[in-house]
Amino acid sequence: MTSAHPTLFNFELTPLDHLRPWGRPGQHQLHWFGLTDGQYWIQAGPSTLLEYSELARTRGAPRYCSYQVVRLYEDLMDLLPSVVEPVPASLAPYLSGDHSIAWETTFRAWREIPPAQLNEQQFRDVADAASTWIGKRTLDTSYLSPSAKIRLWFDGQLVHLAWDNRLKIFQGTPAWSALSGCFQMTLEDFISEVVSFHTRLMEQMSERVIHVLAGALPDSVHIDLPELRHEHQYRSHNDVRHRTVPTNTDWSLVRAALAKIEGNSKPLTL
Repeated sequence: MTSAHPTLFNFELTPLDHLRPWGRPGQHQLHWFGLTDGQYWIQAGPSTLLEYSELARTRGAPRYCSYQVVRLYEDLMDLLPSVVEPVPASLAPYLSGDHSIAWETTFRAWREIPPAQLNEQQFRDVADAASTWIGKRTLDTSYLSPSAKIRLWFDGQLVHLAWDNRLKIFQGTPAWSALSGCFQMTLEDFISEVVSFHTRLMEQMSERVIHVLAGALPDSVHIDLPELRHEHQYRSHNDVRHRTVPTNTDWSLVRAALAKIEGNSKPLTL
C-alpha cells in the first residue's frame, strides 16, 4: 500500500464516430447509457483487473473489458454503502482465498439439498443471511462471458480489493491477466478514487453531450435530446459521498446462518 498509487478506476470512451448505435437499420437509437460505450479496467497496484490475458487477446478478446463504462460506475455505486461498512475479522476469510472457495462449494451443496428441519421460509432466511452480505461486496460482472470474480470490503482500517480468476476461461485459455491477488488502500484513498471516477466520467460525458446536442450523430440515429440533457444533469449532480453512509449488517445473524449451513452448533465468534 502506498499513498501515491495509480488511478484505480480507468476508462476510455469510444470515439463518437466509431460508436455503434442500438437497434436495427432504420431504427437506430442511442441514449445516455449507450453513449458511455468504451473500455475500462481497474489498476490494483501492479495488477490490472478486467484486462484480458495475452493468450485471450490472440483469440479475439480486446485488451480491456469492452462495454458501457457507466455499468462499472453504477455497480460500484450500488456496492459503496456495504464496502465502507467494516467486516468482522472472523468473516473476512469468506470473501477471498481458499476458505472462500470451500465455502462456496459448501453453500451450493446445501442449497441443492435443503435441510429437512427447515421450512421454505426458514431456508430462504438462512440462505439470504449467509450470502447477501457477500453479494453486496462482490462486483457484478455477470454480463461478461466469462465473468470476473472481484470483491471489495473494509476491515475497519483498510479497504481490500481481492480477485480470483483462476477458473475463468476464454476459448480454452485463462481469460484475465490478473489471476488472483489482493490490493489494499485506506478508506480515504478509496473514496477519493470513487469520487475521481465520478468526476472524470461526468466531465467526459459533458463534452460528449455537448457534441451530440450540436448534431454530432448521423440523422439516422434517433436520440431524445431533451431527455439526454435532463439525464446528464441528474447524473452529474449525484453526490457520491452520500453513498458512503455504511450499511448496518446484523453480523450475529450472519454468523448464525453460516454456522447452520456448515453444520456447527455454535456461531463463529470474534
